[in-house]
Amino acid sequence: MALIERDPHRWPLGLLLLLGGFGPPLSAASPTPLENELPSVIDEASGLAHSGQHIGLLWTHNDNINDPGSMQRVTPLVHGIDFEGRRLLSLELDGVIQRDWEAVERLHVEGSHSLVVADSGDNRDSWPDYVLWFLDEPTELPPSVTTNITTPTHLLRFRYPDGPADTEAMVVDPHGDQILVLTKREDPPRLFALPLSARQPFPDEGSPRERLASAEVHQARLLGPMGGLAPTDPINWLLSPLTGRQTSLPTGMALSPDGRLLAVLTYSSLYLFRRDVGERWSEAIRRPVASRSLPRIDQWEGIAFDQDASHLHIVREGTGPGTLLQLEVPEAARATSLETADD
Repeated sequence: MALIERDPHRWPLGLLLLLGGFGPPLSAASPTPLENELPSVIDEASGLAHSGQHIGLLWTHNDNINDPGSMQRVTPLVHGIDFEGRRLLSLELDGVIQRDWEAVERLHVEGSHSLVVADSGDNRDSWPDYVLWFLDEPTELPPSVTTNITTPTHLLRFRYPDGPADTEAMVVDPHGDQILVLTKREDPPRLFALPLSARQPFPDEGSPRERLASAEVHQARLLGPMGGLAPTDPINWLLSPLTGRQTSLPTGMALSPDGRLLAVLTYSSLYLFRRDVGERWSEAIRRPVASRSLPRIDQWEGIAFDQDASHLHIVREGTGPGTLLQLEVPEAARATSLETADD
């Protein structure tokens, strides 16, 4: 895909008139994102989460391989990196088959800091159900880069009520004791919920396939369609007629620590939705309160808030400079989120 570097906030007047009402209003011009580089071992980054146990630590992972859905065996690894992209440690999940990992999130449950990995990708709509893997975060970071073998503590196997769906975006909603997942290849994307109570202990015995097959399959509950994911850069959209529509597919989500601000990532843009006090997610996701274009149209795949929701970290597939971004949350969205944080 040809990458076009343009200022998304300076469009010709005629184009603005032509595309009036095309998408959500852009936030005021934001500072240029800080770009860093992921280690070469992370060449298919497909999820991102801020550690709940260690400040300054991010968790990420690769999806399966360049042919998602393949049954080729890969080593299921979750990597811990710092804000500059340096790998600090890796966790190898024992007893797990990695099919198409697409998201990772942090979770604080029963006094423990945990991670949730979503094996939910399905480019061909070929899987009857999907699985979330739960594992404990390490309490201490090693003095040098190591790979630790860990066993999941729980799993949650689920399906959608109307058949298969490709899903790359997931967040944990602690206020609702639920996990939210957002479908990708639908127009509009739909938000579903899974109760945390549906997770079950990871079986002690059996092959990876036997352990997974023994788990009960839960049905995700539809919350509603998501609105407002129109491209924030009409110029790039118009100049990319074959890929323009693909740029608005959601590839990641992040929820601010106060549970009010939901960030949604696509191949071209960032959108922020706010849930006010007493508001349901089905109402909050109708239209974003702020949005901004990313530096270029690319395979942006994972997103995470920092501890105070002032910045977002974003990863993309590939190697080299610019595979890890840090950018400021638009001021309007930050202020609104902080106003409701104590409610």
